[in-house]
Amino acid sequence: MPEGQLAAVATVLAEHTATAGDCWFGFWSGRGAARSMGLPRFGPRLTIPYREDFLLVHGAVRDAVRTLDSWGPNLWWPRDRAWFVASDIDLMSTYIGSSVECARALHACPELETIGTARRRR
Repeated sequence: MPEGQLAAVATVLAEHTATAGDCWFGFWSGRGAARSMGLPRFGPRLTIPYREDFLLVHGAVRDAVRTLDSWGPNLWWPRDRAWFVASDIDLMSTYIGSSVECARALHACPELETIGTARRRR
C-alpha cells in the first residue's frame, strides 16, 4: 500500500480504538528488507500456518507509516482489538476487520478505494 494510503488508513483507525498508543505491527520475516532494515532478530514473533514468522514491533497506530524500504506492516492491530489489518505479501489488497462505524469511516476517506463485505449469515 502506498505511504499516503497507509497514513490515511492509520488516521481513520486511530480514531476507532481506545488504545491508539498501543499497537502491534507484524512484518513478514521472509522479506529481505525485514532483515536488512534492522528489525530485531530476536524478540516477539507471530507464527501463521504456511508462512515464515512475522517479526513483531510495538508502537502507536500512527507508526504504521514507518515502513521498511517502502513496505508497510503485513499485520497490525491495537491492544483493544477494535480492528485488524492484513496485507498479504502475495496479494494486491489489504483487508480490515472492524466495526461497521469504522468501515464507514474508511469508505468515506477520499484517499482510499474500499469495497465493503458482510458476514455471511447461516
